[in-house]
Formats: sequence, structure tokens, C-alpha cells
Amino acid sequence: MTDQVASVVEPFVRRGLFASPEKAVVEMAREYIMHQLEHYRSVIESLQAKYGMTYEQFLAYLNSRSKTLITTPDPALSQAVMKEEEDALDWKIATEMLHSWLGLQNEVGQ
Repeated sequence: MTDQVASVVEPFVRRGLFASPEKAVVEMAREYIMHQLEHYRSVIESLQAKYGMTYEQFLAYLNSRSKTLITTPDPALSQAVMKEEEDALDWKIATEMLHSWLGLQNEVGQ
């Protein structure tokens, strides 16, 4: 453990919050992972509630709306689809990050 890391966790150990610097680092890493998992799950759940469907269903829905725009141009629909595409990107990122953090959780040994 580097001196810098040790100096960060030392006050926690000194106050008896953790048995050792190593245990402090492990527990803090686990807590951070849990925080990230909760964050990305919350983003996903919020988008599922907003649209009333899963990400996969939303992509099919969005694809259908985009095809409608090709055959029937509509400025209002175009603007709505653009906002939905932003949500689709946020949803994709949240899903990918959730899987990444779940993988890290398995590596760390939650």
C-alpha cells in the first residue's frame, strides 16, 4: 500500500472504524461499488418507469418511430424522437456501466 493510500485510511483505522488499512480499503471499495450499482440501477429503473418498457422494447419502439419519420416527416415527432434517442443513449450507458460494475463486484468478491 502506498504512503498516500495509507495516509487516507489511517484516520479510519485509528478511530477503530476498521481493523486494518487493508480492511479499510477493501470495505471502502465494496461500498463504492455498491453505490455505483445503486446509481445505475436507479437510472435504468427510472427510464423503465418513464417509458413503461424494457430497454430492448424501447429500442424497437424508437426504431418504429424513426421509420415513421422517414415516411411522414413531422417536426414535432422529430423533436420527440431526438429526446427519446438521448434517453436511449443514457439507458444504454447505464446498462453497460451496470454490467461493468457487476463484473467488478464479482472480481472484488462481494
